[in-house]
Amino acid sequence: MAKSATISMRIDGQLKSETETIFQQLGMTTTEAIKIFLTAVRNRKGLPFQLQVVSEQPTPLEQRKKALDAIMGAYPLMTSSADFARLKQEEIDLEERKFRQ
Repeated sequence: MAKSATISMRIDGQLKSETETIFQQLGMTTTEAIKIFLTAVRNRKGLPFQLQVVSEQPTPLEQRKKALDAIMGAYPLMTSSADFARLKQEEIDLEERKFRQ
């Protein structure tokens, strides 16, 4: 295939230098590495690696708030931990009565 197209781009000098060192260790030039990348894109009809967005992990406080919000969603009429404890005790008592019958 005849070589008639040119790609020209500007990149950070440190990035260029560091990647050229790696390519030299691999026994290739930057141009050869770019050709390999472009060939892989063509062959796979997409990027030769998976793209993903890394979401930030919630802080412990955010995790606790989310858990509490879920509990309050399940028991929307409760206003205090005492109410929650009373309701749970009633559920336990009911289960215990069923078990003893």
